[in-house]
Amino acid sequence: MLWRILLAGILGGVCYLDRTAAFQLMLHRPLVAATLMGAVFGNFQAGAQVGIVLELIYLVHLPVGASLPPDDTGAAIFAGTAAAIVAEGRLLDAGSFTALILLSVAFAELGKGADATVRKINGRIARITRNSLERGDLKAVEHGLLAGLTLFGIAGVLLSLAFSGAGVAVSTYLLPQFSPQLQLDFNALHPVLPLVGAASVFTCGRTERTAYLFFLAMAVAFGATVLFGWVV
Repeated sequence: MLWRILLAGILGGVCYLDRTAAFQLMLHRPLVAATLMGAVFGNFQAGAQVGIVLELIYLVHLPVGASLPPDDTGAAIFAGTAAAIVAEGRLLDAGSFTALILLSVAFAELGKGADATVRKINGRIARITRNSLERGDLKAVEHGLLAGLTLFGIAGVLLSLAFSGAGVAVSTYLLPQFSPQLQLDFNALHPVLPLVGAASVFTCGRTERTAYLFFLAMAVAFGATVLFGWVV
């Protein structure tokens, strides 16, 4: 398990670099990060299962410019790790699925706070680089870029280690303690989660003329989710 957590830390660090500092290949998106963590911990289907909903929920929150959105990458690393362990080679049950999506919100906010700290430090690096450049140090830009890249990379690895470790702990010690009644309560919330994601998508699109089609699709998705849960 330790080696898997270390691997998750390295791969998660790459995903974090992709958020703003490098690459920009969409590796940081929740669907990719959660599926990747699921594969590392032995069940990529369960990772993708939580990643799909997290992708919908955080689709409108992009780390562009000076904006500081919730850390959807961290949420996906946590949820993908926990989902893979809880599912034990199967698809995630509705109760555990709902619990992990709700718990991932806390990790998204924790990651947001860490991101704010890293950006402040990177701002100091930028000021030092500018001052050095004004003094005639032509290597200052190169050194500043490498320092910033290293800062975001180390922070990403540390956050990935912490969040994947938290996923292992939650799936091993917390979720098994849920009472049958609490499991039923989470099961009842399960069909609502895709609608939350659909509402998030609705807010970022121009759907004035096709709103009725959008809401019809939401109703179909809701019905299919309920039916699938009943059949399974």
